[in-house]
Amino acid sequence: MKPARRRWMLACPEKPRNARDVMDLVLRSRGLGPDVFPPIDLALLERYLPLRGMEEAAHVTARHIVRGSGILIVGDYDCDGITSAAQLDLFLRDIGHENRRVAIPRRAEGYGVPLRAVEAAEDCRLLVALDCGTLDREAVTAARRKGMDVVVIDHHEVILDRLAPATVLVNPKHPDCPSPFKEFCSAGLTLLFLTRLRRALNGTHGHVPLDGRYLSLAGVGTIADMVPLTGGNRILAGAGLKALNGSAHMPLAQLQKAAGLEKRPVRAGEVAYHMAPRLNAAGRMGDPARAFDLLTAEDPEAARRLAEELGRLNARRQKDVTRILDDIRGRIQEGASGRRTVVLDDPSWNPGLVGIVATKVQQELLYGPVVLLGADHPDAPVFRGSVRSIPGYDVHHALSLCSDLLVQWGGHKMAAGVTLEPDRVEVFARRFEEVAQQAEPDLFVPRGRIDLELAPDLVDRDLYEALLTLEPYGVGNPAPIFLARNVPLEGLRTFGKQGAHLALRDVRSGVPAVYWNGAASWASKGPGGGPRPADVVFRIEWDDYRRCPRLNVVDLFPEGIPLQQSPPPPF
Repeated sequence: MKPARRRWMLACPEKPRNARDVMDLVLRSRGLGPDVFPPIDLALLERYLPLRGMEEAAHVTARHIVRGSGILIVGDYDCDGITSAAQLDLFLRDIGHENRRVAIPRRAEGYGVPLRAVEAAEDCRLLVALDCGTLDREAVTAARRKGMDVVVIDHHEVILDRLAPATVLVNPKHPDCPSPFKEFCSAGLTLLFLTRLRRALNGTHGHVPLDGRYLSLAGVGTIADMVPLTGGNRILAGAGLKALNGSAHMPLAQLQKAAGLEKRPVRAGEVAYHMAPRLNAAGRMGDPARAFDLLTAEDPEAARRLAEELGRLNARRQKDVTRILDDIRGRIQEGASGRRTVVLDDPSWNPGLVGIVATKVQQELLYGPVVLLGADHPDAPVFRGSVRSIPGYDVHHALSLCSDLLVQWGGHKMAAGVTLEPDRVEVFARRFEEVAQQAEPDLFVPRGRIDLELAPDLVDRDLYEALLTLEPYGVGNPAPIFLARNVPLEGLRTFGKQGAHLALRDVRSGVPAVYWNGAASWASKGPGGGPRPADVVFRIEWDDYRRCPRLNVVDLFPEGIPLQQSPPPPF
């Protein structure tokens, strides 16, 4: 079984004549004005700082620092939470505040502030929860009863009647938050918070520069958490990438080296696909504190060993993901016809990996909301799992309609975590499917957005370099996709494992192209021999071997592309 073929929509009907036209039309068709697509200028972050609770959080924290209070930092176990905790720990280290401790919960404990960390923090008078805490009533209540102030810096969905009793909550998703930009992740919010904390300290602990160390951590967390790279996130990600490429933070430089990125320019894709998975592998395969230890390491040799350890964990993670996906592939083929959702469980599945697998299920098997559940050990009393949604389908709302069947749940519109008793999986799967059946059918057909038509003979170095100014690419700002009609393509050679990939060339313009995993598709579309005309959907990338731009073929239509007339999908 494979998802239905993507339906393509053309966002801009105008045809460019040169590179400047291309840039103007892409920006216009995406609605990327200066508010959504600001220059990467750190001074512009000031406009995003009117966040509910931000000033109060800074003053509460500054008061405890001046008193010398014990401070407990809790960060979530993913890349966003760990880079947030690393920033605050680094700041306290820089100002000489030694009375601090850090707790990174293991995935087996479930999402949120772990109660055991609060109970063990006898000498702490302040808890700072990063990337968690908004709805963590039990742990936050326990901390308040012990006389602790609690500052929560988070970006998860806010449910007003379930809010934890924090001293102060900083969360742009709170309905009373005046910030016009709601899409910061916690790593970005933490950096903004540190600018206000530094000001609240009013020079009592010297002036700590929030330099490339902090910027690189905030940038990695922002890119890794898949938040839209527009508005303030564009500035944070862009500044973070600049710091990364300048080797501003030694531990991240060691991670880059271990990931084979030492001599390559690091862009958002390298962070998302090579660096962040290594940081996340610590929590998925063992103890997330190992990633925190790397990001706060002061000794280069210790950082090198930790980076290599995370690389080994990531390799194990990749093998386990392949095994789980192969298992699911057989189970879905047995009977997914007509369904809009997938809900599967297996006590042998690692709960730390099922979120990654859920995304692959959507890409390869069934395009719709996916819930995969595993267990911490074969006799565990509950299943824990991950939920992944599709654009336009609010999975947070869907889970709220099933909440009576869940032990614990929380997350975003596009992703969530759940805890479920094994004997309730079947009834939950039925209800979850029933909710999805009430949504519009078109949501469950994958759609693709083409920015504009572009003749291959316009693809040159000038255009490639102009498009680089649109980076960093990611959620909310993907790399532009173009359409060229009736291109005479010549298949040159297959390459890669089992000859899965195909090198091509546009016979008219001579522009090279590559069709990743497209060799079988090309062979099925007609006999070999001379050039074949086709409508080509493509991105533009750099060919290191030829030292020129090339077409990265996304889809191919020898029969002509059947463009849809409905509005293009959101990013």
